[in-house]
Amino acid sequence: MTVTPRLSLPQRLGLTALTLAMALLSGCAGRGPAKPDETRVKQFAGRGYQPDQRYEARTTDLTLNAGRPLDATLALPQGQGTFPLVVYLPAMGEGRRAGAAWSDAWARSGYAVLTLQPLGEDAGAWSSPSARAGDFLSLAHARYSAQAMGARLDTLGLALADLARRQGRPGPDDAPLARIDLTRVAVAGYDLGAYTAMAVAGEEVRGVATPPALPVQVAAVVALSPYADFSGVALSQRYTRIKGPVLSVTGNNDGDATGLVNTASLRRAPYEYMPAGGKYLLTLADLPHSGFAGGPGRQDAGAQGERRPSEPAAAPEVGDDGHSQGGSSSSGRSRRKGGGQGDSGSRAGGRSGAQAGMSATNQAVDVAAIQGLTTAFLDAYVKDDSIAREWLEKDAARWVKDIAELRHK
Repeated sequence: MTVTPRLSLPQRLGLTALTLAMALLSGCAGRGPAKPDETRVKQFAGRGYQPDQRYEARTTDLTLNAGRPLDATLALPQGQGTFPLVVYLPAMGEGRRAGAAWSDAWARSGYAVLTLQPLGEDAGAWSSPSARAGDFLSLAHARYSAQAMGARLDTLGLALADLARRQGRPGPDDAPLARIDLTRVAVAGYDLGAYTAMAVAGEEVRGVATPPALPVQVAAVVALSPYADFSGVALSQRYTRIKGPVLSVTGNNDGDATGLVNTASLRRAPYEYMPAGGKYLLTLADLPHSGFAGGPGRQDAGAQGERRPSEPAAAPEVGDDGHSQGGSSSSGRSRRKGGGQGDSGSRAGGRSGAQAGMSATNQAVDVAAIQGLTTAFLDAYVKDDSIAREWLEKDAARWVKDIAELRHK
């Protein structure tokens, strides 16, 4: 008779975020019944960073007053005491339910996670006239403009001020808000949200006051698929005012379907030009741009007339001589190291990332890497955990070496 050992409660809670991530990934694949190899993903995650405590988490909807009603969600650990706050800002075309793989992982690690999309125009971008006409570049220019950024930061400040006000004078439904520690705050974002998070950190945006005068002190920033281009303020000047800790997360296939970011490598520019001190860059080998979203986050899954750009093709491999190897070659090398093929091993023997389609297991492993590294970063710089900081500096790069590169300065 085979006896299956029972997992402890902390072990079961630690796996829940991974299970959610794998369910989101398999549900979004749209390519049939392929599912991640849960054993392989859990083995990978188990070798990574482990918070000192795991929680059950509950997500609720709330509405903040930001000059107008602003819908948000709050993922809150179920435990005693107060919890540091992570404000999560979604991408263009996403709403308050975006980034569930990230918010769930952080909440189960002891963070209150507030997800909000500051501007309605950002949430409804794919239903706009420009999107319906297929003019995604014009749409992106409008949403990434200084005018939109200024309005976005103003709305964010008003939302956080309302949160603080309701803590001081709670209404009948505000009891959960009292468990948020507004003295320990991080801001995280994906895509357009990452651009906003970097503006909060102090990225110079011409015509916009950055960093903004928020009613809370921001201890750290996480930028998932950060934005950079060659227009506006010079790259050498744009990031010099960012003194606090920042974790940038991108990849070799982190393209831009709207055409605004010329090349995936440009997303590494913020890290390259920020001053040293608490700066980290995680570059995943194969994860496409949509993989950094942390699950589906469309504002309205049933929106009529919605039109979205297609995921950009992966960049071709570059050989030692600096020339393209041609991504369509059946003998092309995957950038992911390790033996084996398919879901049980590496991606050897074909095109990688978005161009050929990642296996569900490989994408789930990448998501687990992001969950672990972002949690360690938050623990190190928001909770001021010296063990987490030591793990980031000594062990994290070795953990992800087969799928990514981690740098810090």
